[in-house]
Amino acid sequence: MTKASKACDISPKVRKEVLERDNQKCIICGDNQNLQIAHYVSRGRLGLGIPQNLVVMCPHCHFQMDNGKYHTELQKAVREYLSARYEDWNEKDLIYKE
Repeated sequence: MTKASKACDISPKVRKEVLERDNQKCIICGDNQNLQIAHYVSRGRLGLGIPQNLVVMCPHCHFQMDNGKYHTELQKAVREYLSARYEDWNEKDLIYKE
């Protein structure tokens, strides 16, 4: 495993922290079934596996944010959600740098 892929991975501790922070439900629709942890800055763009870059989503909302026609709106909603929870939140700090 490369340093970059390890940095983008989500540890069990971080997964638990994000689930608790988001009340174990999708932050978009409120569903609490089949939950996934979604990267705001994607792994493909070297988004880190840290709470400031992660949210809980149901599979439908996660797919729509990554690939759907509501991608822009969902990205904006997630950005607002995360920036409201972390005082010093900065998108540039969410990307792996060697």
